[in-house]
Amino acid sequence: MLLGASNLTRAFPTVVSLARSLYGGPLSIFSAHGLGRSYGLESGNLGKKFPGIFFSGLWPALRREKPAPTAAWITDIGNDLAYEASVESILQWVAGCVERLQEIDAKIVITDLSLATLRGVSERKFRLFRALLFPRCRLDRDELLTRAAALSDGLHTQGKTHNTPIFPAQTEWYGVDPIHPSRIHLIAMWNQLLSAREELLSETSPSSKSWLLRWYLRMLQPESWSHFSISRRASQPNGRFWDGSTVALY
Repeated sequence: MLLGASNLTRAFPTVVSLARSLYGGPLSIFSAHGLGRSYGLESGNLGKKFPGIFFSGLWPALRREKPAPTAAWITDIGNDLAYEASVESILQWVAGCVERLQEIDAKIVITDLSLATLRGVSERKFRLFRALLFPRCRLDRDELLTRAAALSDGLHTQGKTHNTPIFPAQTEWYGVDPIHPSRIHLIAMWNQLLSAREELLSETSPSSKSWLLRWYLRMLQPESWSHFSISRRASQPNGRFWDGSTVALY
């Protein structure tokens, strides 16, 4: 189970490849991600919009599945701050996802915000990235940092309440871009993330890292989205591998 926004979207072929190596197969991979994805708001990028993760078709699909050992990663939580969602609302959406996952006994990992990286962003650089990535955001740098710190604190509190580990972001993963880890660090980062649930690891290595796999995964479409206000749908799962593994996107 993979939940996230642009970071997960950029790394998705790498994540699928690593997951199949670390956990063996066949796997049923469920994911809700997308550029600009929010946990509770309709959002998107370049004319493509998705429902909020908490309100997506992922959850009804999970309830239809037969019980099976499940691991879940909840990532890219800070995105909603730039949409000016309140810290309380974001924490409620995340807590709702955690509670639904715990209903199926999922082993959950939540990624923390990279506060050190964000605090190192200058005022000029902050304004540039805000204009490029979140042009409707009107929060200034100090207010966004204050909310980010409050959100991180809230995630750690939830982690203790739900007995869920919070995975720390490493500053060395980031380069010029303070939001997206550098591509050269994606394999190391996700290898650490996916290995955080050691009790589920496998000794098999069935995956491939070929360009064909990456192209194939990039072509898959989610169950529901809109493109320039035109609604689109795709049946799930719409990704299948030779070992019986499947990929369903929501």
